[in-house]
Amino acid sequence: MIQGYLDGLDNMHTDDESIKKEMDDYKKELLAFGESQNDPTTFFPKFQDSGLMGKYMDLATKITMAAQAKQQESSGEQPKKHIATPAEWLEPFRTSYDYIKDLPIRERGLAVYRKLFEIGEKHTDITEFLAEVEKENLLWKISSEDTLGILAITLTGMDPLYKAITYPILKNIEAWEKSVCEADIYYLQDKVAEDVAKNSQKFLQTELFVIQLGLHLMVYRGPKGKEGLMEMIATGNCPRIEFMSKAAAMAVGKIQARRTLDIIKKALGMTFDDIIADEYLKYKLISTSNVCGLSKAYVQSNANILDILSDAVHNEIIPDISLIDAIRREPSVRFGRWRMPEDIEHQKAEAIARQTFQDLPYFKYEDQLQSGTIHVGTGEGFDIKTCGNLN
Repeated sequence: MIQGYLDGLDNMHTDDESIKKEMDDYKKELLAFGESQNDPTTFFPKFQDSGLMGKYMDLATKITMAAQAKQQESSGEQPKKHIATPAEWLEPFRTSYDYIKDLPIRERGLAVYRKLFEIGEKHTDITEFLAEVEKENLLWKISSEDTLGILAITLTGMDPLYKAITYPILKNIEAWEKSVCEADIYYLQDKVAEDVAKNSQKFLQTELFVIQLGLHLMVYRGPKGKEGLMEMIATGNCPRIEFMSKAAAMAVGKIQARRTLDIIKKALGMTFDDIIADEYLKYKLISTSNVCGLSKAYVQSNANILDILSDAVHNEIIPDISLIDAIRREPSVRFGRWRMPEDIEHQKAEAIARQTFQDLPYFKYEDQLQSGTIHVGTGEGFDIKTCGNLN
């Protein structure tokens, strides 16, 4: 964006040394401003607020007037005060438009530019032109619509169930939709920051408790705990130290799981069944692995792991049966071959996920989004098995 304005200045020729110095000083100031910015969605309002947009227009007008005065002086005519035309006034905006016109992710902002140019073609009088631009609030909409477009596209690559991440985006979209000027968005974003800090913490806290519960249950029921003990007993290979280690893991896992379940009940008012019934939290419970850019899809280690953990919670942990009884008890569901997906399986799952979501705007324009600064979110949790065969 900065380069567009620099190119515009380079195309403005003048022989006036004082104006040339002003141009050089302005370019330095413009470059310094550009280096201080890292978010293209807030560039334009900050550019206006800094006064650099006004300086650009003043400098462009001064160069034009100086050229006309020189021409009139050489012809012997009396210099006349030049009033910029709508076309001249719009030149910097055309430079910005040309810079982003081939980026579909910027379509909402581009539509505002086109509206601005359309009004410019209707008018020859600068006062009438600016009055209509102000009435339509187009200078603000260039920034707000551009930002809304990028946020909306980013949202399509996120899991609507992942509230800790989607909530801030949705609240920011609300703020930009309500705002009609810079003062509005500054005020509303302050309110959003307060709201997000309060609610995101609640969402994250819930998620962290559930992840901890899942880890404790895996220690209790997994290969390092009961599953490992059952395998040792079944094969008759029961080294004392290893047996005691796995039994200790069961004991510790059970204590920690019961404590975490109690905390979740008291702090969040949720039971284990509530967690299983939550379409997002159940994926946090079973240690899923992301197979998409923004976690739009997950792959899990065992297809029946939710049943395994439910069996342990309802028949051993909540009833608080003894360690000996828990070891002896034959579960209704077994792990089978427990392991995390191998690299080749992970790659196949990624390919399936990418194919599944290829038509979503985020994935169409992912490279363009990542080339900017907005790259947020996660994904829509679903069982990868529903998307195709990994084999």
